[in-house]
Amino acid sequence: MKKMIGLLLILAMTLSVISGCTQKIETENKAEVNQPDTKVKKGEYVLSVGTVLTDKDPLYAGLQLFQKNVSERTNGAVEIKLFPSAQLGSDEDLLEQAKVGTGVGVVTDPGRLSSYITDFGILGAPYLVDNYEDALRLLDTSVFKGLSDEFSKDGLKILSFNYFQGTRHLFTNKPITKPEDLKGQRIRSSGSDIVTATIKNMGANPSVLPWSEAYSGLQQKVVDGVEVHYSAAVGSSIFEVTKYLSKTAHFQLLTGLVISNDWFNKLPAEYQTILMEEAYNGGKYASEQVIEKEKEFENTLVDNGIEIVDCDVEALKAAVEPAFDELGYRELKDKIDIELGKK
Repeated sequence: MKKMIGLLLILAMTLSVISGCTQKIETENKAEVNQPDTKVKKGEYVLSVGTVLTDKDPLYAGLQLFQKNVSERTNGAVEIKLFPSAQLGSDEDLLEQAKVGTGVGVVTDPGRLSSYITDFGILGAPYLVDNYEDALRLLDTSVFKGLSDEFSKDGLKILSFNYFQGTRHLFTNKPITKPEDLKGQRIRSSGSDIVTATIKNMGANPSVLPWSEAYSGLQQKVVDGVEVHYSAAVGSSIFEVTKYLSKTAHFQLLTGLVISNDWFNKLPAEYQTILMEEAYNGGKYASEQVIEKEKEFENTLVDNGIEIVDCDVEALKAAVEPAFDELGYRELKDKIDIELGKK
């Protein structure tokens, strides 16, 4: 009898414990159900950024910083994927994809963007600015801001245009010191109106050729020279097929990160601000890397047999002035010169 009573007591205690645990679990479950989901959905917005540059290029380091900072500041909600070496296609391909709302972006130049807004090409004009600091001041002008705003009607959005790729010079097989030295010389052009007009007015014959064919073009004497910045010259081993670096400094190559305007407008306002700020920060870092490495690149060129030639830059500046009239940029140039304090 005592055993029976003991068993009943143990059973009662066990049921009591189970009941208490069940109530606790139910209470916890209810609390979980009523608790709002504050977790950010990872990769809710994905932007694929392509570039023809390799992952070794100084500018790519700026894109990596952009990628990292955007992820951190949005807690992973905005994911930036990077594709170097033209893995996603050419600049032109990516711009067309961005136009129709695809979540893609590209670091590109004023010449290519002038296909959409003709006047934007002036940002790549010869001797418009003398250095990177001047180029940054250019971005604060009403001309730049007005032209940038126009891209929305073409479905494009400029996040930032402070990605400096360097100063462009002439690489040839004869020394160039003045415009007369370029007579009869075939210089490779990217095909953009501003580059072609610049080469022509400098005194040479422009020859349109994809950059991927520049090395073989020099090797086979299809062209006599190229105009390019240091990092690209070193990266493509241009020193193997040319002898002279003529420091013409005719272009300060400013490029920008351009994405789809429709994709951008789908982002919450907070994320839009973050993207704009971090695109600028990435460009600033990238440009600092480019400037820092210019001397290193120049030394590499010299070590590989390139002879540096100083030019009569003032004579070259005077020679290219007609290009502004030919391209219809005279009025814009005058406005920019006034805003930069050059007039």
